[in-house]
Amino acid sequence: MKLTLSFFFSVLMISGLWAQDYKKLSDKTACKAAIEKKHKSISTLSADFSESTYSTMFKTPKKGSGTLHYKKKDKIRWEHTSPNKQVILINGKTVKLSENGKEVTNATSKQVVKKIQNMMVQMISGDFLNEKDFTIAYYENTSNYKLVLTPKNDRMKKYIKHVDLIFDKKALTLKEMTMAESDTEKVVYTFSNTKLNETINDSKFTTL
Repeated sequence: MKLTLSFFFSVLMISGLWAQDYKKLSDKTACKAAIEKKHKSISTLSADFSESTYSTMFKTPKKGSGTLHYKKKDKIRWEHTSPNKQVILINGKTVKLSENGKEVTNATSKQVVKKIQNMMVQMISGDFLNEKDFTIAYYENTSNYKLVLTPKNDRMKKYIKHVDLIFDKKALTLKEMTMAESDTEKVVYTFSNTKLNETINDSKFTTL
């Protein structure tokens, strides 16, 4: 009896895992069009995020959290509230960075942010869909779409191997974003409490 029950629950667990497996979309057209239409309808976006950083340097993933604010088309406030306070502001071509309430003027640190500036704007604005800088593979399971973006630019490939984006099929909003530097080094962002098209004051993108 115990063996039968164990087998039964094992089958249920395996079936559940299979149900969540992603399969490649044979025709990406409808998925791409739906996500593109959703992005075009978004003028502002606010969300909370949790962050998990995986690395061979850590025994367990490092955890963090914060908030994201976006205003069409190139205004982003990416704010970590834990474990440390850090704010990245992108306002067109202007980029600002602060850590623990103090603006960072270190040229090296600002240069790193500038390197990822364009990519961040593309990820959040939906510009990545034009496949100018990335090739995109489309996948789906019962509840989500998964887009795997591979950089075309050799310079970008040096610090990003691929970016995985998971969208809720019904809401077509971003649920999770993984930025992988390699198979073992990656950062996973999970988004929640997403609010669309609410008023966001421009000072959010200028005041650290």
